[in-house]
Amino acid sequence: MLLILLMMHVAVGIQMLIDLNRPELTLLNDGAFSVLDGQVHAGPLGRLMVFGFPACWSLAALLGLVALVALAASGPSGRFIRNCKVALAVLLLLPFAAVAVAVTNIFVSPGLSTLALLGCLPSTVLGVLAVHGAQRYRRMPLWLPLAAFGGGLVMGGGFGATTGIWLASHLPNYLWTPGVGAAQLDYTVQTAVYVGAGVFEELGKGAAIAVLFLLFRRHFDGVVSGVVIGAATGLGFNYMESVLYITAGDGVYANLQYWLRQSLGLMAAHTAFTAAIGAGFGIARQLRTPSARRAVIACGFLAAISTHAANNLLLRYFQHEVSDWFPHVSDAVWVLAVFPIAILLLQGPLLVLYLLLLRRGLRGQAAGLAVELVAEAARGHGAVTWGELPALLNPARRFRVKVDVLRRGGGVRAYRRLARLHAAQLELGMHRWHASRDEVDPYDTRDEARLRERVLRLKTDGAVPLLGPQEGVPS
Repeated sequence: MLLILLMMHVAVGIQMLIDLNRPELTLLNDGAFSVLDGQVHAGPLGRLMVFGFPACWSLAALLGLVALVALAASGPSGRFIRNCKVALAVLLLLPFAAVAVAVTNIFVSPGLSTLALLGCLPSTVLGVLAVHGAQRYRRMPLWLPLAAFGGGLVMGGGFGATTGIWLASHLPNYLWTPGVGAAQLDYTVQTAVYVGAGVFEELGKGAAIAVLFLLFRRHFDGVVSGVVIGAATGLGFNYMESVLYITAGDGVYANLQYWLRQSLGLMAAHTAFTAAIGAGFGIARQLRTPSARRAVIACGFLAAISTHAANNLLLRYFQHEVSDWFPHVSDAVWVLAVFPIAILLLQGPLLVLYLLLLRRGLRGQAAGLAVELVAEAARGHGAVTWGELPALLNPARRFRVKVDVLRRGGGVRAYRRLARLHAAQLELGMHRWHASRDEVDPYDTRDEARLRERVLRLKTDGAVPLLGPQEGVPS
């Protein structure tokens, strides 16, 4: 995690150095920092850009120096080193979090930004719950998709906004040539910034996924887990960007932006782009050779970056050209027909891609669990019985069993106990499936015996399911 965060800060530092050393052009009213001219005196975002990151680097260097002195004086301590790492990680995350917050204009227009944050919250929560619910069998804990959501907002949003502002700041100085007018220069700069957004925003969101993959890899089963984490990360970024565009220009286009980003494009756009990155990490979890893992993760990044950049460029072209093709189109037709068609054409393919990957992954899980849970029931340990198999292998039936427990007087406590039992049984089945495919994570300290013991302990504590029909019982 620290290495990934350091690489992100190095990228920001490179952007600052490029800006510092840009060619000075009097026609562009150059200053010492081009960001200073337009941002520092206008609001907190510019001050964060120019002063926040160097302050963070100074504090990180000071923390490292203090840690070295303490270690030299008292000797190595595992707890002290761990605390220093945590403090350093928080310190490196802080400027990106600050930029992500500042980008929402909450310091400039707190009332409008707060209203936008609250207004986008219900649809975003529904999106996260829908993504989490897509795991029909073994589910990762809800806090992990929520952590991915936060990573997309802070690392993706903060890093993407930081690099985007620096690019827009210094690119005019590098792209201007004699004879180029202001309009042509602005068009060229905006084109480059749109491409850069596809690169840096996806790198920031992908960095959040990489951190979660490295820290909590035991929760990644395959492509399903990867798509869920990737989509949740994209929803976090989309939440921040929705507020940014809703509050832009004092909310003059707030209704349109909410429709495009929180209704029509909620599960497309950034959700779809980053789901492709997550799918790459999920598939890598099931590959044996490091070269194959790196290749499939790189393919996920390439798919997300290329489709994001192409979407930005083509959508901009589409907006300019359609007005010439259909000069008399009303605003209602634009909102209800033109924009949906454009999003369907530009973002639909990647949306279909991650849904197909999700469907294929769920089918693979169902087939693997069917084999392993039947084998577990045949061994007769009692962790999985023949009567439990129909519900375990059918998500709808599993839900009905829990509802029946609730309706027959068991209450919420019995419902939750049964849910934990099902989760533990599916965890055991997934572990057996990975073991049969030689995919057990070497960093996962659990084993089959411990997982089986946990299931039996839950049954002893009272989480006994209602037995369904005795399907699959050998005669």
